[in-house]
Amino acid sequence: MSNRINKGLTWMNENQIIRRCQRHDLKAYKMIYERYEQPLLHTAQRMLQQKQDAEDAVQMTFLKLYRGIKNYRFGSKFSSYLFKILMNVCFDMLKKKGKAKVVSIDDYTPSSKQEFALKIQLENSINALPERMRVCFLLYAVEQFKLREIAQILDISTGGVKSNIYHAKMKLRGMLNPTYVEEQ
Repeated sequence: MSNRINKGLTWMNENQIIRRCQRHDLKAYKMIYERYEQPLLHTAQRMLQQKQDAEDAVQMTFLKLYRGIKNYRFGSKFSSYLFKILMNVCFDMLKKKGKAKVVSIDDYTPSSKQEFALKIQLENSINALPERMRVCFLLYAVEQFKLREIAQILDISTGGVKSNIYHAKMKLRGMLNPTYVEEQ
């Protein structure tokens, strides 16, 4: 019987799983956890830099989700709702620790010394961006959220997201290519 229940849950769409979570179905909640744990952890590590802090942020995110999932109204994508919780947790942790926000471009493995130097320069440049600009850029360029989703996650307008991404790109171009600044 237990296998039949688990098998049945895997065939449900996400909204059905969320409705079960809202009725405190722990198996459905586990499915949400398994589906989103790694993407959330990846984003939290980019925001917080420390693996332990990122793991703590993800756990806190799921705890907050568990406590507040009854308030989810299906008006936006669930992933946007969940990443909004994560962003708030990360911002709170950064404020409490008062530490610098550092980003690591860990998916790319450089094959030469020159590429390694470029990777370090890119990480440093992204870290130098103002917080809102950096978050918009990472959610868009790295996590590949749509502008509308980023706006929902961060509680800003789509125009604000576009502006932050545009300015982030311009600043990064200037930081990564000194001749670009001279040409402008």
